[in-house]
Amino acid sequence: MPQIGGKNYLQYPEGNTLLRNLFKNYPIISHGEGLYLFDSNGTKYVDASGGALVVSIGHGNKEVAEKVFQQMSKVGYVNGMQFSSPVMEEFSKKIAAIAPAGLDRVALLSSGSEAIEAGVKFIRQLWVERARPQKSVFIARSPGYHGNTLYALSASARPYYRKFFGPMLNDVVMIPATYGYRSQVDDYKKSGAEFYAKQFEDKVLEIGPEKIAGFLVEPVIGSSAGAALPPPGYFERIQELCKKYEILLLADEILCGTGRTGKFFASDHFQLKPDVLVMGKGINGGLCPTSCVLIKSQHLNEMQKGSGGFMHAQTYLQSPTMAATALAVFDFIVEKSLVKNSEICGAYLQEQLAKKILPLKGVGNCSGLGLLAGVEFVKDPKSKLPFDRNKKMAEKFVQFAFDRGLILWPNTGQADGANGDLVMIGPPLTITKNQVEEIVDLLASCINQFFEEDPQYFL
Repeated sequence: MPQIGGKNYLQYPEGNTLLRNLFKNYPIISHGEGLYLFDSNGTKYVDASGGALVVSIGHGNKEVAEKVFQQMSKVGYVNGMQFSSPVMEEFSKKIAAIAPAGLDRVALLSSGSEAIEAGVKFIRQLWVERARPQKSVFIARSPGYHGNTLYALSASARPYYRKFFGPMLNDVVMIPATYGYRSQVDDYKKSGAEFYAKQFEDKVLEIGPEKIAGFLVEPVIGSSAGAALPPPGYFERIQELCKKYEILLLADEILCGTGRTGKFFASDHFQLKPDVLVMGKGINGGLCPTSCVLIKSQHLNEMQKGSGGFMHAQTYLQSPTMAATALAVFDFIVEKSLVKNSEICGAYLQEQLAKKILPLKGVGNCSGLGLLAGVEFVKDPKSKLPFDRNKKMAEKFVQFAFDRGLILWPNTGQADGANGDLVMIGPPLTITKNQVEEIVDLLASCINQFFEEDPQYFL
């Protein structure tokens, strides 16, 4: 058996690759198998976060890769402004058949950020087609994250990005997200829906509903709030208000969709029926950058009578390679009953986190749904006081765990926009209960060792 973890790194700045972190050394991964990755020195890593919450069908999935290869061998690319393909038509038919009500038209793009941009542009264009061009404002939530292109970043509550890109960003209106652990509501489950819905309505009335085009929302918040769940009844109230004030709802399921939460669409947990829904990450399984936008034929009919088409074109729109990837991943998830496995193993993951991780020193909260979970670290669990951000606790802990063979996804700033440390867990949907225990036990060991070796965090 190969060694678990290690420090056999490519020494940056050797080579010519532009690496994201200019102070970090990167291992060279040679291959993967299911939950595990192996570097060129044979070191084994437990990929508890599926990379960036992407690897839905496991690493090294030859069955799915072969189907993508077969399509690429026929034709890898055609211009989506001129052609479609059998794989595109088949994927569209299958995904539309199970999508929330009315979402029966499908477009493929090459990243989640692009999908958000397309969804926002679609809603904006629709209001222009309706001769209501004054409806141009979008509301989003804080904490939250929707992507790294300029409008998606504008809609993301990441204040540190504004230091670099502020003058280039748009003004997207922010309201508080449904974040139970740090909620202002005493009884989140009982009173949270009305509390947060009122904040939404108050903001709508403050701006003027005649100006608001859409509401951009994650059904289950991703890394920005550690897989935080909405209070019961929240989305029912939000949908009532959106209908009342003529606001279109854009559901961001880039991270929480594709079976991750124990249902194929996270929206289905909350009877959420958005006007536009976007997917990414898990829908491509990491094989080929692919994202998905679902819209309604009734809205396209309005455009057809007006300008004649959606004013959005990208080079890889409806690419057969992307379509083959999405179709092969979708078919594998269905054939292997991975959504059901996500529900079963996800419930076990949440149970194990509550039992083995939540009681540990330095842990304030464990939250999530299905195979999507967040662990939030705090200096004091009673007051929920976060660690001093200058200590960079999340970054250092993720590296500490990485060196011991456990891959996690960090996030910071969720407590107040600047402070806060958490890690995300989102393994492949192919995971077993034994592998759930492996992740949780390794995580518990890393947390205990980390704080034992450096108790200064609590000073």
